[in-house]
Amino acid sequence: MFLIIVAVLAIYACNKKNATVDTNLNKPGKTPDFRSYALMGLDSPFLLPDTANVMIQSYLNSIENEPNQLKSLIVDANALRYYLQNTDITSVKLMFAHKKSYIQQATNLDDMDYRALTIVIAGFDEDNNYIYSPQGAVMDFCVPCPLDCPTNGTASNDILID
Repeated sequence: MFLIIVAVLAIYACNKKNATVDTNLNKPGKTPDFRSYALMGLDSPFLLPDTANVMIQSYLNSIENEPNQLKSLIVDANALRYYLQNTDITSVKLMFAHKKSYIQQATNLDDMDYRALTIVIAGFDEDNNYIYSPQGAVMDFCVPCPLDCPTNGTASNDILID
């Protein structure tokens, strides 16, 4: 009897992992419910702070002796919300780039200095075609940290804390 119960549970668990999650969440009238990921034993697009901190700390340890390395980029949330109002956008691509001001002034474009780097943010649709803002643009509202990090509140820390 015990083996039958174990077998049924194993089959149930395997079927849960093969289930699909509705990733087409940004259609009008759809409310995202990311709990379904956990219920089906799938990875969520979200990380718990402890897991994220392990990942962040690993990166910070790798640049510990390099004071000019990028720790993070801060994105203007209102600009991101404005851009993502287009419900045709199903995914967002984050592309590392050199800042335009850096390219115009630099003599050596082989630099990973925090003052040189930014992220260009471009959404794309279910057919993998880029979607531009109503003005025909993509986003670059990134502010580099350590240059312009928050100085108070929990966001002033390099890792996630309460």
